[in-house]
Amino acid sequence: METFNKIHVGSRKYLLPEEMLHLESDINYTIISLKDGKQIITATTLKKLEKRLLPFKNFIRVNKSAIVNLDYIKPIDDTFTLSNLKKVAFSRRRGKIWKEQQVA
Repeated sequence: METFNKIHVGSRKYLLPEEMLHLESDINYTIISLKDGKQIITATTLKKLEKRLLPFKNFIRVNKSAIVNLDYIKPIDDTFTLSNLKKVAFSRRRGKIWKEQQVA
């Protein structure tokens, strides 16, 4: 199995970053929503997965418990609507940083 472009998400699972729509923490687990509508629950923390996704610039941590793939969102003020119609809000601090980066 070639894992060159894939991210290790836990156990023996590897995913292509472009398959991931949204990552949401649940204590020491992470729920990964895929673009095909499936969800994967992994025993890897969101912080570890965030570090593994650093080389991919299309992922952004929007609050303490969520990372979104910018390829599958529609930004509306401080809220993102994902392609699966789920809404995710920015934290105040991260929302401010996001707005400053968009202006620059």
